[in-house]
Amino acid sequence: MEQTSIAIVGGGLSGTLTAIHLLRAARTPTTVYLIEKEARKLHRGVAYSSSLPFQPLNVPAARMTLFPEVPDHFVDWLREHQTSYASQLPTPVTQEAFIPRCIFGDYVEDCLASAEAKACEGVKLVRVNQEVISLEQKSGGPSFVVSLTTGSWLMVQKVVLALGNLPPADIPISNRAFYGCSLYKASPWSPEILDELPLQAPLLLLGSSLTMVDLVGSLIKKGHQGKIYVVSRHGLLPQAHQVDTVPYPLAPVRLQNPLSPLKAMRLLRKEIRKAAQEGYSWHSVVDALRDSLSGIWQNFTLQEKKQFLRHVKPYWEIHRHRMPLASSLMLQQLQEKGQLVVKAASLVDLYSNGRVAQVKIRERHSAETHMLEVGMVINCTGPLCDYTKSQDPLIQHLQEQGMIQADELKMGITATKEGNILNAAGLPVENLFTIGPPMKGMLYESTALREIRQQAASLASLLLFGETMLAAAL
Repeated sequence: MEQTSIAIVGGGLSGTLTAIHLLRAARTPTTVYLIEKEARKLHRGVAYSSSLPFQPLNVPAARMTLFPEVPDHFVDWLREHQTSYASQLPTPVTQEAFIPRCIFGDYVEDCLASAEAKACEGVKLVRVNQEVISLEQKSGGPSFVVSLTTGSWLMVQKVVLALGNLPPADIPISNRAFYGCSLYKASPWSPEILDELPLQAPLLLLGSSLTMVDLVGSLIKKGHQGKIYVVSRHGLLPQAHQVDTVPYPLAPVRLQNPLSPLKAMRLLRKEIRKAAQEGYSWHSVVDALRDSLSGIWQNFTLQEKKQFLRHVKPYWEIHRHRMPLASSLMLQQLQEKGQLVVKAASLVDLYSNGRVAQVKIRERHSAETHMLEVGMVINCTGPLCDYTKSQDPLIQHLQEQGMIQADELKMGITATKEGNILNAAGLPVENLFTIGPPMKGMLYESTALREIRQQAASLASLLLFGETMLAAAL
């Protein structure tokens, strides 16, 4: 019987979930290579490998199961392992609890170990702690040669690029030399950031998303007393979760008729008003719309997508990607006492005199600039999405070879909705797939667990049986 071989490049949430579903579904001899260059990110990626002291999930425990057919899987796992995390978990664990990210990482790792132990005979997982530097497609026999930094290589039939989120990009400024100094931190996820910062020092966080919220929480947990400036273009903070959100019975969104971003927002506001009369909050309506988002996005023209990104996205994102209520209250208290200052402004330039960073900003709707002095600048702008600007050797290699290309909006790479990658000529690359964040330009909603777990299950079915779970159900 022929052996199936699949290489998953990237061992974070997307890659690990794909491996889990392959191990659970394979019935004939199959070798799954899970390749991750950074050991600490294996099974965790960036989001769930952080050891910073305040890093809760931004979704209640009840919604974080890896297996939607078993809704309480994560909560039951937490209760089973309660004693191992006595100082980190509430007693008892509730479905509404916001659990530390690192514990969710342990859960993902445990689920993979369970899938590996229960896999059919001849189905095996091989963990590879190396960096992939190139990918070469072969005709006949195994489809790809996966080259590693050590000079070794793997021959496999199929490849999944589970690349996750790319590191943040530096904001364009004139004095780019500043980015090489010790007063700038390109990544907000490094634990040493907090160790290097004096407790009284003022600092600047670039970006006001959930990443910023997590970092502020960690700073306060560590006893930081200095002023914290947050600068983002719109100065908008994520909205808070409502603990008692009730599912809203939203009628299916009809996509037969053209639905522009403006019309979509009008319909959403109308639905929220209707829901309020029936006792539902806007949170319920936004959550109910989630299953239709990819269809709505794909129905937009290219120009409409650009309009959405420019005019709607900042407001949509703060309602869609919400923070725990406790985090919202923390930010509110810090703002009230003047320790946290949020500015709607653009970064103009950065300078250093060796001791402090001098920050030139231009506030929104103003032509004037003014200066801030801080002890450190931390990039919290979120992941780079434009693959043409990536410094990753593999991504650069694949683009040079024409095997992948950035999508028109520079939000990810081009692929079919099933994840089959399209080359520079716009043609599907046989047996080369992607999952998760690289699909954002195609699906828009493609970075959260809910979407990734669905993609992983469908992709595993496609890799093993040549059809997605959706197609099999029809």
